[in-house]
Amino acid sequence: MKANESIPNYDIKVREYTNYAIKSIKNVCKSFGPRPVGSEAETKAQEYMKADLENFCDDVKREEYKCSDKAFMSWVIVGATLMLFNMVLFTLGISIGGLALTLLTAFFIVGEFIFYKPVLDGFFKKVTSGNVYGVRKASGETKKRIILVGHTDSAFEWTYTYNGGRPVVATIIFGSILSIIISLVANIYSMIHFQGVIGSLVWSAESGIAIKVMAVLMYLTAPILIMAYRFCNFKNPVMGANDNLTGCFISCAAAKFLSDNGIRFENTEVAVLCAGGEEAGLRGTKAFLKANKDALKADGVETIFVTIDTIRELEFSKIYDKDMTGMVKNDIRVAKLIQSAAKNVGLDVPIGPIDLGATDSAAASQAGFPASSFVAMNPAPARYYHTRLDTADNLSAQAIDTTVKLAIETVFLYDEQGI
Repeated sequence: MKANESIPNYDIKVREYTNYAIKSIKNVCKSFGPRPVGSEAETKAQEYMKADLENFCDDVKREEYKCSDKAFMSWVIVGATLMLFNMVLFTLGISIGGLALTLLTAFFIVGEFIFYKPVLDGFFKKVTSGNVYGVRKASGETKKRIILVGHTDSAFEWTYTYNGGRPVVATIIFGSILSIIISLVANIYSMIHFQGVIGSLVWSAESGIAIKVMAVLMYLTAPILIMAYRFCNFKNPVMGANDNLTGCFISCAAAKFLSDNGIRFENTEVAVLCAGGEEAGLRGTKAFLKANKDALKADGVETIFVTIDTIRELEFSKIYDKDMTGMVKNDIRVAKLIQSAAKNVGLDVPIGPIDLGATDSAAASQAGFPASSFVAMNPAPARYYHTRLDTADNLSAQAIDTTVKLAIETVFLYDEQGI
């Protein structure tokens, strides 16, 4: 049975849940404001979500965990600092030191941003965040489980997404990568040229023209590295209405729809995970899976994760088969399930890889669970993405309404056919 066949006047009825989602988003924004991971505002928002879920779920819990609130994005500042010091060491002829700093920078970038590993977390203070998990049980024996995921925390503002957009962001990213490549080549060449790890000053006669040219090229990237210091403004957390209160309350709306209309699947359990710490490197979903992975696998119930993240521009809708900047493969069966649900609500959504970054599905896929994500955001990125413009006044009722239907339809399809 399709979702739109489950109750009379389905389209009209679903608008109630769209209104519920929008009202809830506005209430959280007004009552608690920006919600960086581990903040009092995030905790209060999660307590609000927990109380809400208790109205239409059988079991609801909030699990706490600790993580750093700033380590994930600090690789930008740390990397820029190390690369600037590398220039000083290269100028002085200490190429082994410059090479070490360059390799360390690459390690931090790859570890934190490419693989979302907590390589810098040990150098930063920890805060307490949490995950809210609500379950609507099956009426009979549970044979399948679908977990709808959104994240409760909001990001610190990305200065150049707001001021300059894609051209400036791309310049900083590619300029920084170019700086690393030039530094690797220059330091290695210098050690070969001087036949040792210590050489002469760059501007000495012994250095030669090639080393001098590489030094100039290296210096030309310095302004970009200095700009990177302001890439993430830790003093200005954003509201995060679209990213990702939309995902949280669209997921809640699907469970609320089932409860309000007396729909309980015989063999399918429907759960909602409102995870903290996504903007801190997927820390919340990782913590949830660390605490619950064994229990979810031990009962032998097939469990899939469907992440809903940043629902604003339907024309840019996409379902991710590759996550975490393409480094993690999501489950194509789950992706096609979401795609089929989208078609049933009149939306033609392509399946493809994420451009940059990651969604909570990456953590689920890494933990061995079938997972995929539905996102509706301009990947340029949109000017509101991680900026002060991501407010409740900037929501799309149409996008939320369509995605509420998609979420409900995905649940119904999964109950009927699985993956």
